[in-house]
Order: sequence, then C-alpha cells, then structure tokens
Amino acid sequence: MVKCGLLTIIVPCYNEEAVLPETVKKLGTILENLIKEGKIDPASKLLFVNDGSQDRTWQLIVDFEKNFDFVTGIKLSRNFGHQNALLAGMTTAVEYSDTVITIDADLQDDVTAIYE
Repeated sequence: MVKCGLLTIIVPCYNEEAVLPETVKKLGTILENLIKEGKIDPASKLLFVNDGSQDRTWQLIVDFEKNFDFVTGIKLSRNFGHQNALLAGMTTAVEYSDTVITIDADLQDDVTAIYE
C-alpha cells in the first residue's frame, strides 16, 4: 500500500474577509477531491496566515477552524508583509507536511493547477 503525503496549502491573508468564504469553499473542494482520489493524506490542511489584518479576517479563520477539520490558522502580531507571511506559513507547515503549496487568498492563480 502506497502512503499518500500530507499536503498543506498556505494562504497568506491581509484584509481578506470579503474573499475568504469563497476561498475556503474552492480550496476545501480541491482537498476533498484529492483525498477521495487517494492522492493526499486525509489530514491535509489549508493553513491561513493572518498578516495583521484590520478587518474580520482572523475571526473568519477562527470560525472556519471550528467548522472545518481541514482549516487551521496562525495569527501574526502585526503586518509583516506578504513574503514574510508566506515564510511564516512554510516554517510552520514544514514540520508536518510532505508537500507545501502557496496561493493567494483572492485565488487569482489557477487553483486547478493544484491537482497536478
């Protein structure tokens, strides 16, 4: 039996309250599909990194963590910038992940590329 790897998708967030519900929906569907296909470990996660948002971004992440097993988040103490938020997420995820993918919360990149 081949063991599938644990995937963490890191999503840096700065004032993303307007897009987060759709982001969780789309990326959650991708995780579910990959798990069903046996391509990733069922413990795979979306890791949202709140980069000092001034809106309700962090509260949404906390709510998603309560409602979805595949969502987790970390909160930075202030805004450190996009690249530092990515680095914080990768530094966290490398401890437990076999594969890490990063994507912006607005999903302007092609999310279907995750399947590859």
